[in-house]
This record gives sequence, C-alpha cells and structure tokens, in this order.
Amino acid sequence: MRLKSIAALLLLLLLWSFAASASEPLPATDTFYRTPNEDSPVLCDHDFCFWQMNEGELDEEIVWEVLMQPLTVLEGKQREQIRVRARAAEDCKDYVGVVTCASQGVHVLRQEGEWTLIEAYSSAEEGSAVEVWAERFQGYVKTALLRELPVDDQYGLVIDKLQQRLYVYKEGHLFSTLLCSTGYPREDTPFNETPAGEFAVVSWVGAFWSGSLYCDKALRINSGIMIHEVPCLITKDETTGAEKRDYSRCERYLGEKASHGCIRVQKELTPEKVNAEWLWKNLSRKPVTKVIIWDEIGRELGYPEEDYPLYYNPKGGKQYHSSPYCALVKSKYLPLTAFTWGELEEAPYNKLTACPGCAPQLRREEIDVLNMKNTRK
Repeated sequence: MRLKSIAALLLLLLLWSFAASASEPLPATDTFYRTPNEDSPVLCDHDFCFWQMNEGELDEEIVWEVLMQPLTVLEGKQREQIRVRARAAEDCKDYVGVVTCASQGVHVLRQEGEWTLIEAYSSAEEGSAVEVWAERFQGYVKTALLRELPVDDQYGLVIDKLQQRLYVYKEGHLFSTLLCSTGYPREDTPFNETPAGEFAVVSWVGAFWSGSLYCDKALRINSGIMIHEVPCLITKDETTGAEKRDYSRCERYLGEKASHGCIRVQKELTPEKVNAEWLWKNLSRKPVTKVIIWDEIGRELGYPEEDYPLYYNPKGGKQYHSSPYCALVKSKYLPLTAFTWGELEEAPYNKLTACPGCAPQLRREEIDVLNMKNTRK
C-alpha cells in the first residue's frame, strides 16, 4: 500500500513538472496586483465584479466573466451628466464626482430607499463646476435613475492605461491586441485624463475635427470621450488636387498617453486583421459592446519572462514582432523567425524597432521609463 502511495505521488510530481514546463512564457504584467475597490471607504460585497478584479489581469476566464456582466447606468441622454452628492439629501450641494448617463457603468454599493450609494471614476469635463478629474469616488444618486444594460456576448474591449494597449476579446478569449493612446493631462489640462471604469459603446459618431486633426471612425463611450482611429492631417496634392492623409504626427505616440481624453487606436492591421476600422464595422450596437478601462494608479509593470517569443525577418527586417504572421510583413517572408525577449538586447536584435501593427513587448529600458513616468499614485 505504501509503495502504491509513493508511486502515485511520483506520478503526480511528474505530471506537475510536465505541466509547468509546458506552460507558455508570460508577457509583461504587473509586479503586484490591485483592485479598484480595495482601498475604498465602502468595500464591495458582490460575488465578483469589475471592482474586485485585478487591474492588468491576464486570466481570460476572469476578464470574460466581467465583460459579460450587465452594466448599471444612469437614465439620461448620452451627453447628459449627473453630479453625485456626498450625502443622500436633495439639499446637499457637496458634489464628489460626475457620472455620464447611458454609457458609464456605476458600482452599486448600497441602496437606501430613494437614494443609492455608488462608486465610479469621475467624468467631469473641461469647464465642469465639479473639478474632480478621472478620480475614483463614492457618493449618492437617485435610485430611480438606475437601470441595467445588457451587453454583447461575442465581443468585449479592455483598455489598459498603464501599457496603453486595447485588447479585443472574442467569445471568451483574447482575440487581438492594438496600440492606443489615452488622455494626456498636464497641470493646466487635468480634465484630459481618461477616466477608468466600465463603459458601453453607445453610438457610432463617425468623423470629427479636433483643431487641425481629423479623427475618423469614432465610437462614443463616455460623453465627449470616444474610441477612434489615430488622427491625421489632411492636405491636398498641389499638382493633382487629390486628398492626402498624414498619420505620422500622431502614430508615433501610439503606445503612450497623447490625446485630449479619447482613445486613439491604430489604423495598421494586427495579425488578426483588426484595427480601428474593424472596431467600427464589427462591434455590436444592440446589445451594447462593453468596454473596461483599467487605471494606472499605484501600478508597476514588470518584465516579460526571458523566453517569451518574439519574431523578425532575418533577410533585412528592421522591426521585431509579436507574431510570426504579422500583417505588415510581405507574405514571402512569412512565417517570421523566432527569438526570445531575453535576446532582445543582443545582436542582431538590439537594432530592431517595435512593429507598429502587432504591439510586441516593450524593451527592458522602455518598461523602466514607463514605470518612471507613471506618477499617478
């Protein structure tokens, strides 16, 4: 009997060792995890929700569970905003934050009859009387304003403000990764910060101008905040009169904060043939597509595992890639040749630049700079 127990234990250890060795190397992820609600005045008592999930979470099952949960929003028009009170009283003029109606999800903490205590990230805009910019708060709204919004069960989006990536999830799995740029606030423009939280794609706005920049394929998720194609400058050819679009001014900032609050998305195709135009054509209108935005407050990005795979074209390629079948590489060079993230600083890989289409892992120095620039505590 004892020999059988030892044999069973040895078999278990062998299986565990095989599973560990067969597991895929991990990309860059947070050095430690935090949840949005963990240091809030009133803690969440739900079984599980966005406010209890780890920001930067890589587990597909966990992310999908949150993406499939219905949104609780406030009744009203898409550009209408509600000022949230510090106390459950009509005469309370102490406002702790702003919530956008119809598209911004709120975290219901406690219903108290006519009033409900909620949690959210403030969506106050430029000129708002409530100068709470993208900060998490808890306060009271009228219970009668709350309504539940069902969400699409095919696609969901996750935007990570720390890594400046937009992740497309399809039917429970990570489908594609895109470079993006969220809001870049300065001391005189704190309202440019993109609020975190849960949102819904509620309208297909299309094209609009932002100063001299032309922004196309815009999808509204939060009052004036939209997911749209990276902006371009439009000029005319002096000889032919044909329209010319120059994306270079804003494309070089994809992967870092750069916008006035919107989420700029790459126009280049990912290996899965996804870009801003794909989002425009494929996301669900009804039921709505759910969007999760992770904040970067208090977070720190770690390094990928040394053997995490990257790819390049040894026949003169100047970029490194996340996929052996990058859509920006000519088919005659596919599949690309593999190497590892740990070799990225060695010749010949140390002279390669990151591909703008397939969002490969950052270099060690770039991760250090990203963490240094993240001053939001």
